[in-house]
Amino acid sequence: MENIKKSKLIKILIVVATVIGVALSFIFAKSDGYKNWHYRLLYFTLQSNLWIGITAFLYLLPAFNRNEKLKAGLYVCKYIFTVSITVTGIVFCGLLAPFAHKDGYNAFNASSVLLHAVVPILAIIDYFVDEYRVELERRHLFYSILPPLIYFVIASVFCLARVDFGRGDPYPYFFMNYYSPVGVFGVGGEPPFVIGTAYWIIIFLAFVLTLGYVYYRLNKKFYKIKNK
Repeated sequence: MENIKKSKLIKILIVVATVIGVALSFIFAKSDGYKNWHYRLLYFTLQSNLWIGITAFLYLLPAFNRNEKLKAGLYVCKYIFTVSITVTGIVFCGLLAPFAHKDGYNAFNASSVLLHAVVPILAIIDYFVDEYRVELERRHLFYSILPPLIYFVIASVFCLARVDFGRGDPYPYFFMNYYSPVGVFGVGGEPPFVIGTAYWIIIFLAFVLTLGYVYYRLNKKFYKIKNK
């Protein structure tokens, strides 16, 4: 019962942090260098936050808690989107934030901290403390790679078509810059452009699959302990 209360509170915090973070990112889009607020929607950061925020919100609705099939499906979505939001947090903190100043981007304003740190941390905690679990199947592991894979495909098409992502650049992140000094398959150059875009994408997808596997194995472990 105590863990159920904790999980419900964490889900409420996820929803609140997501709403505030997204709202602030829209309100201060122009001051952050974007031409308009809607360009923020082209970024995986905002998308992954919306996915996990909506999932947490649906968990709080009585209709989903009363329907076992809906709740089980929602748990699978939670697993998939927890992987995505974890990627958002790790990639930002470990790869994007250190180079943000080069693009004139403030990595530590309120919306950035909420969307890149607070929401990911809350989502990870919720994955551990939630008492409700459905035993994941192996196919669900491969589902976890779909959100970033689909994003890479669509964003790559936009990049190659030279679509402006809101800051005057035809790419959302430096590792998706097909026009960088190292291009698609090159190696070398000054950080962060040390390897080509193709290598970055392969590394990220491998990382996502590894992360998905870790959460998948944790699910198996937690489910086994719960059903002893």
